[in-house]
Amino acid sequence: FCVVEFLINVTMTKVIAVLNYKGGVGKSTTTYNLGVALWILGKKVLLIDTDAQCNLSGLIGFDQTAGDSTFYEWMKDDDVSMPIYVLYDGLSYVPASKALSTLEGSLIGKRNRERILSKKLSAYIQPNEEGNYIFDYILIDCAPKDGVVNDNAMSASDYVLIPTECSGFSLQGMQNLLFSIQDIHDNINDKLDILGFLMVKYDRQTRISKQVTEYFSEHFSDKMFKTRIRKNIKFDESPLVNQGIFEYAPESNGAEDYMSLAEEITGAKRPSDWRDRAVKAWEENQAEESNEIKEDE
Repeated sequence: FCVVEFLINVTMTKVIAVLNYKGGVGKSTTTYNLGVALWILGKKVLLIDTDAQCNLSGLIGFDQTAGDSTFYEWMKDDDVSMPIYVLYDGLSYVPASKALSTLEGSLIGKRNRERILSKKLSAYIQPNEEGNYIFDYILIDCAPKDGVVNDNAMSASDYVLIPTECSGFSLQGMQNLLFSIQDIHDNINDKLDILGFLMVKYDRQTRISKQVTEYFSEHFSDKMFKTRIRKNIKFDESPLVNQGIFEYAPESNGAEDYMSLAEEITGAKRPSDWRDRAVKAWEENQAEESNEIKEDE
């Protein structure tokens, strides 16, 4: 792979797969909170949940009811349009469903099965007649495994962002992941590159955090984000109320860290009211939903 500068020039839509074959490393947490941070910076963002565990969708608060389309229906049926749901103005998402657990089997026999998502996304990453793009960033939350769906995510992406837990298990599955990225790059999508390794659950006072960080700095020095996501109990608490770190604990070091990551990726500077923007948008959404319930009654 070539050396990638973290600062991404957004003159066109950039698609980033958030992927690690090891579970529990904060992929959904990173996808959502980075997405909100980019939105706070004024970027137009789309989040796509491709994992049957639906962690990203759950964090957002999506509760599928009869007739709701998800990533599963969109991938399986050519007649289904992208099911885009608006969270905040400028921040949208495509939710997952438990049915995704059967998608691998549905795709395995199709021609060009690794390119299905890329083909479906193509209409949403092209400029309109005025030269404007619908989204600045599309972030794809991926399942922690090798498979056709993740091959689709990588085939449709410009970059892979790899959240890496500061633990003794951080290298678990890493070699297979790097092989998969290289394989997709060589045979399907030659623009694909590693955006960076993101250290999560970082605690500078522990030996293991230092050792893991030193290892990746030594072996992937040009692919290490300077930003590290510090260990914070607020990340575990926020999904219980369907909130990300910016809505639940904007004063926390978790919010600070993801804001710094978005700045590192874009080169943009945070607005002075950055701690308030997601909180206000979430409260406005809650008020609207409450009014809708009253009207239905």
